[in-house]
Amino acid sequence: MPDRPVPEVSPEALVAELRRAAGKAVSLPEILSRLGVHPRARRGAAKVMKKLVRDGAVHEVGGRFEIPAPKAPERARQARGQAPGQGGKALEGGKGLVGFFTRHRDGFGFLARLDRQGPDLFVAPGDGGRAVDGDVVRFEIFAGRRGEQARIVEVVERGRRMLLGAYAARGQESFVVPMDEQLPPVVPVPETRLVKNGEVAKVWLEAGSGPLAGRVVDRVPNPKAPSVEVLRAAYGHGFADVFPAEVVAEAEATPDRVRREDREGRRDVTAIPLVTIDGEDARDFDDAVFVEKLPGRGYRLVVAIADVSHYVRPGRPLDAEALRRGTSVYFPGTVLPMLPERLSNGVCSLNPEVERLCMVADMRFDASGAPGPVEVYAGVMRSAARCTYTEVARMLDGERVPHREFLRDGFVRMGELQEILGGVRRRRGSIDFDLPESKILLGEDGKVLAIERRPRNRAHRIVEEFMLAANEAVARWFGDRELPTIYRVHGLPDEEKLQTFLDLARAQGFEVPEAGSGPLALAGLLDRLAGHPQQRALNQLLLRAMMQAVYSPENIGHYGLAAEHYLHFTSPIRRYPDLIVHRLLREALGESPGRKPRAGELERIAMVASDRERSAMKAERDVNAYYAAIFMADRVGERSPGTVSAVVEFGLFVSMERWYVEGLVKAEDLGDGFVLDKDGHALVEKRSGRSYRVGDDVEVEVAAVDPARRRIDLALVEGGKTRTPGVPRVKGRDRGSEKEGKRSKGGGKRPGKSGRAEEGKKKRRRR
Repeated sequence: MPDRPVPEVSPEALVAELRRAAGKAVSLPEILSRLGVHPRARRGAAKVMKKLVRDGAVHEVGGRFEIPAPKAPERARQARGQAPGQGGKALEGGKGLVGFFTRHRDGFGFLARLDRQGPDLFVAPGDGGRAVDGDVVRFEIFAGRRGEQARIVEVVERGRRMLLGAYAARGQESFVVPMDEQLPPVVPVPETRLVKNGEVAKVWLEAGSGPLAGRVVDRVPNPKAPSVEVLRAAYGHGFADVFPAEVVAEAEATPDRVRREDREGRRDVTAIPLVTIDGEDARDFDDAVFVEKLPGRGYRLVVAIADVSHYVRPGRPLDAEALRRGTSVYFPGTVLPMLPERLSNGVCSLNPEVERLCMVADMRFDASGAPGPVEVYAGVMRSAARCTYTEVARMLDGERVPHREFLRDGFVRMGELQEILGGVRRRRGSIDFDLPESKILLGEDGKVLAIERRPRNRAHRIVEEFMLAANEAVARWFGDRELPTIYRVHGLPDEEKLQTFLDLARAQGFEVPEAGSGPLALAGLLDRLAGHPQQRALNQLLLRAMMQAVYSPENIGHYGLAAEHYLHFTSPIRRYPDLIVHRLLREALGESPGRKPRAGELERIAMVASDRERSAMKAERDVNAYYAAIFMADRVGERSPGTVSAVVEFGLFVSMERWYVEGLVKAEDLGDGFVLDKDGHALVEKRSGRSYRVGDDVEVEVAAVDPARRRIDLALVEGGKTRTPGVPRVKGRDRGSEKEGKRSKGGGKRPGKSGRAEEGKKKRRRR
């Protein structure tokens, strides 16, 4: 793509546009759009805006900006003639204020506004009303002791769908006692014969804003099985392993094959030998690919994606449930799908040797990888083969795979194009993190057999590269036509965290770019880190500096991919925004699958989808931490070399090489006098100056494990001896104090980390 001059944006222009907004907080992309400035100018404009914020000329509220006015508490007091310090009355009514409520186990919580206007608000223990963790609520803002606080007025929608609890029937009363301590002590249910007194039941909760109530839908045969903890984590984040009856009924009524009337108006691509490439245990196949060489040394890449929009129509129960879930959730050994299996593994899945409806991105690239014309159309396809990553990688390594030899030439072409496209991304500054991911292997009894490094071979990179190319091509297609859609956007890194990464890289002897440099400079630094002993630690530090990618109808580009246009098109079976993109494509092509989204609806869908994605990631991290703790419970007293992966006030997180598991060395176990340095880079002993930093190589011993709290406590080993002699090594017992446990927020469970690339097959939702 030829470089175009990037216009500069003056601070005066930004301030003038904010004044024209008349008190409404607006995003930087909105401002640039109104000024007629290209989105590529956002990097320079962001720097100007941040300086305005630091100088106090502009107020930032949740990623949006406004000209500062008197603080809300003071403004309200002035209007009432109230003296400073007399708070408690509502400053803003709860009628139009809606947000997501996150409840802490100690009773307090926080509210994130749906309209993104302003920071999260604190909710005191007595101000939560009947809301439980994950609810969508109406609230009011008042001046409290902590500044602006929120008080919940009404529950709009329950975030939790199900719970686990012990059933009890006493006389005319029947109820369950929830296993989750954040829920009320009892939840009423109708009497049932599905479970007996004292047995653990699955309960489907009633909709509505009243007290929690529900009905028993199933019995849990073995409450102590690890799978029960999986369900508890999933339920706690608003997911469910059963579908409502009306959703099941609609799914069952869906045809199980492509009919003649379904083919009308679609391009027949059944003659193209498209193939799916997935893992051995995959069951839903949402993408198929084909590559051919063109005259003049160019390439044609065809990416066909399951057309879920044909079967899941707006306003129907299937659609409402898909939006409510937002995404499929993947746990070791199981998946909670966004759509019922009749669709996700059946008529929507691109199974081999059967006709399937699809949406196609038909792309051209020249020999250097520069993109050419792209066609987007609805089609009918027939997968030529269901291939696995292992098979394709073996063939690319020169091995003979008898039942796949007829596809060899196609795989060779795929490998060629993947190298070319990957080179184009690297040269423009796309950031690829080289971070190993662990895979938890379960036995038939649900016990953890092993935790090993997740394989990543050439076939994985082929699929990732082709999905990235399709997502970017479709986003450009929308952008060129100025049509509405939902983009996948990624903002600038956190400046302080980025500086921490650069400081550590500089300390290791690397020449580093300025903190405000673009992704190209950072990608170049990552390339230079390859093979360095601190590569993993440095990659993790940079990853933590990155903002989380989100969905938005406003296109601000994707920093991590160095892409001006990007969205999610390739996984509508498991991601709701992809389904919306398909609907909007068909609308633009004159093949509307249903009602067009109304004004403002795309913003709401993007907000909900981003929230559900975050919930899914939290649930997955919770379950992975639980299984890791179970696996390590039998290894108390064993040792492993490791690397300090994070430094916090309460200790060191250490990644153990032997098991691909992480645990915590508590600061109190390092000895007296260790404190976090002023830059937050190291734990330093005041008297001696001795320190522990990210990237340090250490040896650790597993000191204690608590699966219920997802904790793995470690002790440093120095000179062959543990640094905390005399501490009992008791399996399953927390050695730290309750106070320390609260400070560490779960100890061994640290902030989650991203995958390497946006479309790492079934590696979800990072870009």
